Amino acid sequence: MRGIIAAVAHELRRIALPATLAMAAFSTGAAASANLIEAGAAQNQFYIEPSYDGTSIVLFGAVDRDRLKSEPFDVAVTLRGPVQPVIVWKKDRRAGLWVNSQRLIFDGVPNYFSVLSTRPLGEIAPVEERDRFELGIDVLSLPIRDEQKNPPSKLTRSEFEAALIRQKKAAGLFVEEARAIDFFGVSLFRTKTFLPAAAGPGLYVAHFYVLQGGKVVGDATARIRLRKIGIEARVSSAASEHPWLYGVIAVVLAAAVGGATSFLTGRRT
Repeated sequence: MRGIIAAVAHELRRIALPATLAMAAFSTGAAASANLIEAGAAQNQFYIEPSYDGTSIVLFGAVDRDRLKSEPFDVAVTLRGPVQPVIVWKKDRRAGLWVNSQRLIFDGVPNYFSVLSTRPLGEIAPVEERDRFELGIDVLSLPIRDEQKNPPSKLTRSEFEAALIRQKKAAGLFVEEARAIDFFGVSLFRTKTFLPAAAGPGLYVAHFYVLQGGKVVGDATARIRLRKIGIEARVSSAASEHPWLYGVIAVVLAAAVGGATSFLTGRRT
């Protein structure tokens, strides 16, 4: 792996990337290993403050082209956020009103999922290979909760999955971008994605894949954590540790604000 590290050092000097990026790249690939790709995140810790409205995640890496025998290859990167259950409702029209009639509970749905690649995913690998590594929103695993009564038919389930994906895409939480990876020289690459505020705190895992001839031939992983700090962290902690007290305080505050607003409005009139 010394050859690839030397190549990365040469490219970093040649294109004058920021010193912090260079140091991070070396720390990721400093130990000689058999990996075809070394990759990481420019920053592994992000913090949610009162003014937080999302952040950009910069991911980068280097590929050992010598081991690929100078044959064409592609790179794909997935970034997956905290998983949680999601309830999707289906509405029906009854007596002239739209009401919730059916629901499906999905387990282990990533709150955020993005796929960045050098080319459209369909041109990089067949669906069978992409399915193995969940390379694409269309092959993302969306398991349903086992204990649900009257499990839906395959057709009904696909309708709920499509609705879930539409909601996530509309909120900017499911993202797929082709030609979103830039190469600097022959080995070093970089990509960037935006993490909206709705993605929430937690652990995010980035998977990097090298693909050649329609197959994944190398991979690497990086972890990124998004934390709440200050008043945001205290409120969140209170809500999770003492939900009943948090609820009482929220109701009291809402009533106090409402009363104050009514009092001021009454005085003005």
